[in-house]
Amino acid sequence: MVTSPSLTLCLIVRNERARLPACLESVRGLADEIVVVDTGSTDGTAELAREAGARVLEITWPDDFSAARNAGLELARGRWILVLDADETLPPASREALRGIVAGPADHACSLVQRNLLPEAAGHVSVAIVRLFPRHPRVRFERPIHEQVNTALERECIRIVDTDIPFVHTGYATAGALPAKNRRNRALIEGALARDPDGDPNLWFFHAASFFDDGDHLRAADLYAECARRSAGRRRRLEAAARIKQAECLWLAGRPAEAERALPEGAETPHPLVCELKAALADAGARVEEARCWRERLLSCPDVAHLPPVALGPMKLRALNALAEHWAGRGRKDRAVKVLRLGLAAAHGRIDAAAAELGRAYAAA
Repeated sequence: MVTSPSLTLCLIVRNERARLPACLESVRGLADEIVVVDTGSTDGTAELAREAGARVLEITWPDDFSAARNAGLELARGRWILVLDADETLPPASREALRGIVAGPADHACSLVQRNLLPEAAGHVSVAIVRLFPRHPRVRFERPIHEQVNTALERECIRIVDTDIPFVHTGYATAGALPAKNRRNRALIEGALARDPDGDPNLWFFHAASFFDDGDHLRAADLYAECARRSAGRRRRLEAAARIKQAECLWLAGRPAEAERALPEGAETPHPLVCELKAALADAGARVEEARCWRERLLSCPDVAHLPPVALGPMKLRALNALAEHWAGRGRKDRAVKVLRLGLAAAHGRIDAAAAELGRAYAAA
């Protein structure tokens, strides 16, 4: 009798020969089966995957990430599915945590924390994303870009458990990698919105983000506002996230009054970006004590997957610099020096700049 594998690792790849080995090594001893969908590699990626024991399906790129991922799901035989990309790895502690989960019944899905490393060691952005779920004939990815299985899981009444288990994504760690991905993603998003503008409002959020990343803040603000409008009353977290990003865009575009009006009431409290924007708006209104209080709240924000996602470490370093200036301006040069030293320790990695403990270290400075 042939025993079905417990866990299938599913990947889609194209010209990933350099990065694939680290990904596969990070799941050694966890994945019983590996399924690789190759969408047109010319660098020997498919051959490398076969040598590593993977089942490889070679297809023409369908201009749809969900279609490519679903091709792999059709081949998978494990009770559990783990989805990674070639530029992603599981830290050893995460591998052991997942081992414990897949030893149990495959009756739920798990949201993991994707840690997107930024260029020049500038920290990371954490995003919660479902990457571990039971194999099920009707659980398939949806959306041609920023694909997800959440909708299918909800339809099948499969619960999603939020975890703090991280995996590391290095795809944005190389300077200059973002513009090409932005162009590709925007084309896919615009195609999806042209076909169904009243569908998933998340696509409007992603569309806005592509303009934000290009520095077109007013266009991004309009699209975030459209996302909020389409999410109102049914996707409250998404609506709040879109309003927060709309406010950030308006602030960056030099429209502080509009930015203040755009900030949502009752948003995730305290969302780090809300804290930073409130502090900046208070500074603009010469409300120095209010600005200080918002920055101190920011320092205590936990390093979790916030919505909207933020680069928390750099954000907290900016807050420390501003707080040092605040104390120096109040005649407390002794406190300013301590805060600057704390900032230097965080900037050089002696203290975790993103951690909530930074707030306690600041209070003790």
